[in-house]
Amino acid sequence: MVFLRLLLLLITTYVTEAQTVISDLNQDMVFTAVMNRRLKYPRQAEWSSRYGRVFAEFTVNEKGRIQSISILNHNVEWDYAGLEPTVINALKKLPPLSLQYVGRYILPVSFILIDYRHKDSPLVPTNTLHIEELRDRVILKEIKVTGSTINSRERIKAAEKNESY
Repeated sequence: MVFLRLLLLLITTYVTEAQTVISDLNQDMVFTAVMNRRLKYPRQAEWSSRYGRVFAEFTVNEKGRIQSISILNHNVEWDYAGLEPTVINALKKLPPLSLQYVGRYILPVSFILIDYRHKDSPLVPTNTLHIEELRDRVILKEIKVTGSTINSRERIKAAEKNESY
């Protein structure tokens, strides 16, 4: 009889543990594939040598859809250069996610610029958020998007003159 109670206790514990496993949106293949495919360095930002880290807040609702997208560190220059709209549009185009991801998230996206005309070292953003802005949200792994100052205009001009850029 003791053996049966112990067996029942072990089975109950195993089932309980299996149900409380917390899912990680960073590990979701659909999320990572779509975000990596959709997030491209905006051409306007490359031409104007803009770089920065955008913190996007969003919610996954009970149907797995992305809603309530907002930028926590809004910057007029980034909006004009296309950094913020790029992140918002990428999040809007996500397909419905698994219901295990219901919740509020913060997605940091770093737009890193490599300015080949001056230095070969990348310009990496350093901005952060205050702790109170992170409350009740899951912070996802940062996505890095790299751009360069050598844009298509310079390449076309160099090609016409048969020069290197």
